[in-house]
Amino acid sequence: MRQIAVKVAALTAGAVLMLAAQAHAVVTVQVGTVSAQAGTTAELPVTLSTGGDDVAGTENVITFDSDAPIAARANGRPDCTVNPDIDKTATAFAYQPPGCTAGTDCTAVKAVVLSTANVDPIPDGSVLYTCNVAVAAGATGELLETCSEPGASDPEGQSLDSACSGGGITIGGGGPTATPTQGEEALVRIVVGDAQGEVNTEVMVDVTLEVPGVGTEVAGTENVIRFSGGPGAQIRIKALANGRPDCAVNPAIDKTATAFAFQPAGCTGEACVAMKAVVLSTANVDPIPPDSVLYTCTVEITSTASDGEMIPLTCEDPGASTPDGMSLPTDCVDGTITVGTPVVPTPTPTPGAGGTPTNTVPGGATATRTGGVIPPTPFCDDGCAISAQAENQSGWWLLLPAAALLWLRRRSR
Repeated sequence: MRQIAVKVAALTAGAVLMLAAQAHAVVTVQVGTVSAQAGTTAELPVTLSTGGDDVAGTENVITFDSDAPIAARANGRPDCTVNPDIDKTATAFAYQPPGCTAGTDCTAVKAVVLSTANVDPIPDGSVLYTCNVAVAAGATGELLETCSEPGASDPEGQSLDSACSGGGITIGGGGPTATPTQGEEALVRIVVGDAQGEVNTEVMVDVTLEVPGVGTEVAGTENVIRFSGGPGAQIRIKALANGRPDCAVNPAIDKTATAFAFQPAGCTGEACVAMKAVVLSTANVDPIPPDSVLYTCTVEITSTASDGEMIPLTCEDPGASTPDGMSLPTDCVDGTITVGTPVVPTPTPTPGAGGTPTNTVPGGATATRTGGVIPPTPFCDDGCAISAQAENQSGWWLLLPAAALLWLRRRSR
């Protein structure tokens, strides 16, 4: 079954992008995408998107392309290295299927990232580990490194909802495939809309998907919207009664695992300065139609705002993935909240045709929302929480990390 991730990025994540600082978050293990020349060795990173959860350990399997196998060390084990900064010293790697011989019948690598002594949370966005990939001399095109069997646990050993996003090796060029910054050419663009409203009112802001890359298919996205949070904030994304962001996925795109969470993780009220969104489905990886509204958020204009101010909604950390879980170069466009009385269209007679009036707006900013001002019915009123997959019951192994490590070693012989 194909799984989707959003960098964001993940993203992942993502899995990818994977998300919510409150309950029902999705943790994403994201396999990177890098460029390399045929016949060389490429360093492939695997990163973590916590979705606001405390993550003490993870596991996943990377199935590699036959032209881009994960290289073996002299002792026959995978040439993978845990990130020393996360201090998970019991991390282990093993080729799959169990008992296979590197360079002949191995098709995948299983990674268990944990520590028997340190259950401190791994910081969001951390590189979990890197693996050296031996790119074949005759390799061409894009070589997929798919991700499966994700798992994650908190410091108490409780299983966390998790997802997994694949990556790969692009033949040609050198170095990692970077996410474009604003203004650079990208295959995918996430656009935060503009709105206008008076002090002490609420406005609706759409976030839309643009796909300037011809033939590009986008199955999921992620991004962060940073607003002017903190005490005395002029604007903020509204919170629902349950503390989650007042945002709703567009039901027409059928991405039912979409989730939203305030940032930084665990914040409440004025301590929140941003909102992260992951738009995806665990069952439907059909492409999202270009120019679709991804989701809509309610933005409050507070009493500290002043007429005439133009306050940014800054878009950050964009990510997008294909139906096959491949990361796409993604750009992000900021939105703006203009404070003041919205300009009312003035009927102006059109010459001829009996003077039929048309509406024009003399020089002012345009309306608050495409297609009307009535907000859509929320697709899910609990912050679009993501349910755990039935087959993902991996939290137990962090309760007995030594046993998990022993199991991995035995399976790798």
